[in-house]
Amino acid sequence: MKPRQVEVAITRILNSAIAELQDPRVPMIVTIERVGVTQDYGLARVYVSSIGDNAALVEALNNARGRLQHEVGQGLKLRRVPVLEFYAAGASPFERLPVGDSL
Repeated sequence: MKPRQVEVAITRILNSAIAELQDPRVPMIVTIERVGVTQDYGLARVYVSSIGDNAALVEALNNARGRLQHEVGQGLKLRRVPVLEFYAAGASPFERLPVGDSL
């Protein structure tokens, strides 16, 4: 699979897996802004946002990382399941720059 295909598949799988979480820190509506996968598929950075406290959301998702990685492993047919890292959307310094400044 190509990296973009893996990113789309992880987004799809995580959307349904996060909706099933029973943690009160996870709101009903969570948006996965972007997923970035390294070239060796060893790491997937997931940028999420919601209405409310994004720090609590990221903490809850990091606590549920094992279950979410298991769901991704079940949905993807890869030899190696990427390690998930969750960040609040806008946490990357490159996301805060205007488009012209990042070039």
